[in-house]
Amino acid sequence: MAVEEVAKVISNWREADLDDQEKAMMAFTEKFTLTPNQVSDEDIDRLRQAGFDESQILAIGLGAGYRNWVDRIADLLGVEEEKFDFPEEILRAFGVTREQLQTSLYEDDK
Repeated sequence: MAVEEVAKVISNWREADLDDQEKAMMAFTEKFTLTPNQVSDEDIDRLRQAGFDESQILAIGLGAGYRNWVDRIADLLGVEEEKFDFPEEILRAFGVTREQLQTSLYEDDK
């Protein structure tokens, strides 16, 4: 996925070029993050219908839940997220330049 598409997923996943399975996962994780008390059996069924098996659904929930927990603890403690500066080898491996990364992914750099 190109850096620009990753930035779209981060900023507004509905505008990103995602397949139906990815959209189902994003819709679920958004609901799970913003209104967890409203997640229902129907939401889990939509993930199944999108092709996820039980272990994948668990992984989606665990991943989103962990990230939500980390964000909430950081908020509680007043911790600011730092921009991570990737080594050049990593950037080359993913075909991304530092300029693309700096200007595409971080909202405060725009």
